[in-house]
Amino acid sequence: MLSAHDWNEPMSLRVGVDLGATKIQTLLVADDDSIVARKRGTTPVTGGPSAVLAAVKETIEQLLIRADQPASAVTTIGIGAPGQIDVAAGIVLQAVNVAGWDQPVPVSEIVGDMFGVPVALANDVQASIVAEHRLGVGRGRANLLGIFCGTGVGGGLILNNDLWLGTGAAGEIGHTVIVQNGNRCGCGRNGCLEAYAGRGALEQAARQQHQAGRPTMLFELMEQQGRSRLTSRVWLDACLQRDELALELIAQAARAVGTAAGSATNLLDIDCVVIGGGLATRLGDYFLNDVRAAAQPVLLRSDVASQIVLSELGDDCGALGAALVAGDRLSQR
Repeated sequence: MLSAHDWNEPMSLRVGVDLGATKIQTLLVADDDSIVARKRGTTPVTGGPSAVLAAVKETIEQLLIRADQPASAVTTIGIGAPGQIDVAAGIVLQAVNVAGWDQPVPVSEIVGDMFGVPVALANDVQASIVAEHRLGVGRGRANLLGIFCGTGVGGGLILNNDLWLGTGAAGEIGHTVIVQNGNRCGCGRNGCLEAYAGRGALEQAARQQHQAGRPTMLFELMEQQGRSRLTSRVWLDACLQRDELALELIAQAARAVGTAAGSATNLLDIDCVVIGGGLATRLGDYFLNDVRAAAQPVLLRSDVASQIVLSELGDDCGALGAALVAGDRLSQR
């Protein structure tokens, strides 16, 4: 618990949900944007959207139990989800990195019926960049780009202090093509940034090379840690132990992110690029320094490479941003 609220007084709370391919991060957020409680759940890998939303419901219920707060204290819920979002309709159109989610789902309506409160839906990285802009490393900056590397690669844009949505998919830098006819991406296209810097793509490349006889400790570390996937922690540990394949693939990812960050900065003349997501956050300055080095020769103004920075809010970023977005929309009703 981070806040110092008087627990004997009734509270007006928002729930923020960061729905990822592997985890469901939830926060209970007070009116002053302080975090009251946290609870993390696991995203189901079978059962499709219905199983995922049931897990979201269970995680929120556990969050309220942890905070000793009734559901009636919740005024609104914000959900940051990966993939293509119809913000106005509250529908996740497609989330290719969430197992079985290949059809439109009215998430706001379903979760709203579960809890009887308004539910605001946002793209996960768009929500994250809102949090960094208001409460994190982007405070005081008018123009930000977020590049968040997790299972996939997502992006979000703040322009002139406002979240820029375009027709709904603004900032989707993960599906910017950086290599013509390059690696196949989960979206079905070739050469996307996500195909070089997403954890899913990195694992696929590692498996292919390992099966072809390339030595690596990645999968041994994965088993030792009781994981079924190459998590961000596995990648970090392999890099710290100087595993050649891990170092090579992470360097490739950093070069791809740096190239994309530099090109986007040239286009938009933004103040700051925020690098976040589970993979980038876990690797920290090790990853950031390589991203900056890759961006340097791309940038028209080389002095702005130092404005490529790590997310300050870490694992809280997406859920906190979702709660902020939900509060904004509730106030506009």
